[in-house]
Amino acid sequence: MANDNKLLTGMLVGALVGAAVSLLDKRTRQDVVQSGKKVSSKIKDYIEQPATFANDVKQKIEDVKDTVKEVSEDVTFINEKVNELKETTPQVVNMIQETRDRFIPKRQQS
Repeated sequence: MANDNKLLTGMLVGALVGAAVSLLDKRTRQDVVQSGKKVSSKIKDYIEQPATFANDVKQKIEDVKDTVKEVSEDVTFINEKVNELKETTPQVVNMIQETRDRFIPKRQQS
């Protein structure tokens, strides 16, 4: 258990050091400040208009549902194509073997 605490502590210290070092760059600091302002403004808007927050959450949920549905349809389509290939491949192999068998004896007779 003590090793878990050291690992977690090390990860947190590493993250904090990495964040501090990245803030030495002026552009990064500006980006962080700008992002903070946007988030602060958004939170303030949501506090003032909770219905907007609820609508935004509902929209995100619908977007995720649509994406999951599309991915599910894509997986089903791919699965169908794989099954078609499984059925078609033996037929193609048989055709190739039959063609080979017909041409090889003719070559050997010549």
